Amino acid sequence: MSSNNVKPPGWIQRLVERFCEPYLYEGITGDLEELFAENVELRGPAKAKLIYLLQAIGFFRMRFKRKSKTTSNMKAIWTNYLLTSYRSLMRHKSFFFINLIGLTIAITCSLFALVFINDELKFDEHISQKEQIYRLYKRHINIPENKDLLTYETSGMMGPTMTEEFPEVESFTRVLPWWDPVIFTYNDKNVISEHSYIADSSFLDFFDVKIINGNPKNLLTAPSSVIISEALSASIFGDQDPIGQVIMGINELNFTVTGVFKSPPRQSSLQYDAIISWSTTVPNIGPMAQEWMNNWRAQGIYTFVHLAKGANPRALEDKLPGLMQLHFEERAENYFLKLQPLPEMYLYGDHIMNGRGMKTGSSKFINLIAFSAILILIIASVNYVNIALSKASQTHTEVGIRKVMGSTRNQLMGRFVAETVFISTVASLISFLIVYLIIPEANSLAGKDIPRVALFQWVNILGTLSFIFLISFIVGSYPAFVLSSPSTSSILKLSTGAVRRTGWFGKSLLVLQYATSIFLISCTIVVIKQTNYLLNKPLGFEKEQILVLDIYNEVGEKADVFKSKLLTHPNIICVSAGRSAVGGGSYTTRVVPEGYNGELGARMFGVDYDFFKTYGINTSSGRAFSTAFGSDSSAMMINESFLKFAGWEDPIGKKITFSSGNSYPIIGVVDDFHISSLATSDIEPMILFINLRPNYASIKIGTGDFKDTFSFIAETYDELAERSPLNFYFVDEWFKEQYQKEQQVLSIASIYAVISILLCALGLYGITALILQHRSKEISIRKVLGAPIVSIVSMMNKQFLIIITLGFIIAVPIAYFLVIDWLDQFVYKISIDYLAFFIAGGITCLISALIISGLSIRTANTNPSETLSNE
Repeated sequence: MSSNNVKPPGWIQRLVERFCEPYLYEGITGDLEELFAENVELRGPAKAKLIYLLQAIGFFRMRFKRKSKTTSNMKAIWTNYLLTSYRSLMRHKSFFFINLIGLTIAITCSLFALVFINDELKFDEHISQKEQIYRLYKRHINIPENKDLLTYETSGMMGPTMTEEFPEVESFTRVLPWWDPVIFTYNDKNVISEHSYIADSSFLDFFDVKIINGNPKNLLTAPSSVIISEALSASIFGDQDPIGQVIMGINELNFTVTGVFKSPPRQSSLQYDAIISWSTTVPNIGPMAQEWMNNWRAQGIYTFVHLAKGANPRALEDKLPGLMQLHFEERAENYFLKLQPLPEMYLYGDHIMNGRGMKTGSSKFINLIAFSAILILIIASVNYVNIALSKASQTHTEVGIRKVMGSTRNQLMGRFVAETVFISTVASLISFLIVYLIIPEANSLAGKDIPRVALFQWVNILGTLSFIFLISFIVGSYPAFVLSSPSTSSILKLSTGAVRRTGWFGKSLLVLQYATSIFLISCTIVVIKQTNYLLNKPLGFEKEQILVLDIYNEVGEKADVFKSKLLTHPNIICVSAGRSAVGGGSYTTRVVPEGYNGELGARMFGVDYDFFKTYGINTSSGRAFSTAFGSDSSAMMINESFLKFAGWEDPIGKKITFSSGNSYPIIGVVDDFHISSLATSDIEPMILFINLRPNYASIKIGTGDFKDTFSFIAETYDELAERSPLNFYFVDEWFKEQYQKEQQVLSIASIYAVISILLCALGLYGITALILQHRSKEISIRKVLGAPIVSIVSMMNKQFLIIITLGFIIAVPIAYFLVIDWLDQFVYKISIDYLAFFIAGGITCLISALIISGLSIRTANTNPSETLSNE
């Protein structure tokens, strides 16, 4: 083979070019090629290529040695870069501030997302044995009732039985968060505990409760014993030693204080300030006997188990159906027990129902914030890249001079990267300050309590530095590469070829930017519609102007007197005092309707004779409860859902049998009405019954002076209350609180959608202004030749309309499938139509048209003589 036909490897030549000074490159490569040709003749092509590579590497060493001698100049070089960048930015203030505002907004969103996510991920880290602790929950399936849900509610016997029968389960603890705030009384001093638990003594070891007073070995073992937090102890006893003191608590029972503990940290799922011993509730042992808490049938207890090291939780789960079959056979086909690792409880338990009394986060909410922040950062980055590329014609003179003076391409890239470093550093510092200032407001928006000091954690500091690096050396590298690329000859000829070569890329970035904005706006519109649907859907009763008071206390014992006094006020229309109210007091049980094959799950709702009048609930058949019929105290009413499941044509007179064996006749059917969140709960089969030992008083208030009416209610309550403060809620506000997570999603989505529109508008303004600067002479010539302003405006809008259309085509399918997936989590939801997507596209087009048209008209109205005189 002739040596003339064998060429040196091209990749080695490119490496030599990369690591060699330009003025040495031609001589070095010439010598290497001569030696390569000789080696091909003497040693063959393969050895010649190897020798060529080794000889080339020898020149790399020269390059590195030379660089080490010049490192002392790097400080001066970068100082020059930053100074030049500062001067360049000050010459183009408008574009500098467009980029600065955009990057500041994006980094602020990203930094807050980082702070929020970092805080969420640290929940329950203080629990030393968290990797071995699992929370028991169950999947409840009932095909005839169309029920398939996950719930944390378990029976009080599941934990003890698992510990006895499975060696891998070392211990258990049961927890019952009390439903309402508990009033503790000591020497006529009443103090409210917002978070009281009833728990086993093993709770202290499970969750690393720090005891600061009392004997840890004896705590929560004796009936009627309680341990309280340091803060609660100070509120009740002041400086007095609380150990051994007796306080009045739940059900006006006396409890002995046996210990004081340090309040759980803020980042703990379990929040409590008083823990009552479980033995207090055990029948024949404690004074507050609760049979339902200590049997298999009732479901309302939270159970945690501690597994041995190396135990397989999945293998243990496989044994649980056998446990149910052996001990709770009647529910073995409906209840399927599962284990949730404690570290997953906070973020991945929000889809499991009945988790009251504990803090919960949401992995989906974290993903939303992170994803939205990334999209905003992309939009701001696209703005920066496009504006930087559009400014190429303004930097070609500087590039040409630097190249003539001997600057290499790497040095030129360093000059433009330095400009990005300057902007991103300033933007990051401003963002850090903004996040510090807005943390309290952001907490209320996201339902958090993050302290400002959390911003200074090393993760967040490192994140801020990462934003600077990301924007400077990744986002800023491409514009720097392009701006430093024109050859000296093309610059001297004032060629803009390099700018044109990047046009397709710039347009692609614009398409991405518009697609992102349309995506966010579309999703926000759907979230708004779904949230409004949940808030405004008819509930089957009148929710406005209904005030509910908690009277499960001494006031409830005088309910008739309380009602009579309230009704003397002219602005109080009706009062109902019963066991249940919309918002609380109901419970579920299993019943056997007459003629029904099997049992039916039903929600029990205790009312008085004025309930239906107070809430405006209609009776669809039969009659409502009435004091005119003495037998109504032993009668039942059902809702339409119960009638549907029972399959009765005429329910009046039919009987319902309970597990006790007692049967009660039905006297009427009421329309379905909601008593829980429409997001997570459908209307259940319901049985209404008379219960005159009330827990709640529902008060229908008229349209008169509300302040005067409420004052009257509070005064009347205080006259009858001895130790219980007024505790109340409004039914309409209670329903709004059920959609707190949906409203948080709406707030975040709305903010990010507005930010995306703002950033797109800023970027579009900057790009359009630069394009009009480049085409100012063309527009002036068109105007001189008689072109109307309308045609000039239309010309400018047309190219952006195509870009927006492409962005719309990309965004709509992605947004559609995402919102469909999001809506699937709701029991009641809107149907998707394409109007939301067209509105998003229309908003984007309208804003773009206004910006482009405004700038185009201003340029077109410029006197042509001023523009053309520069030629």
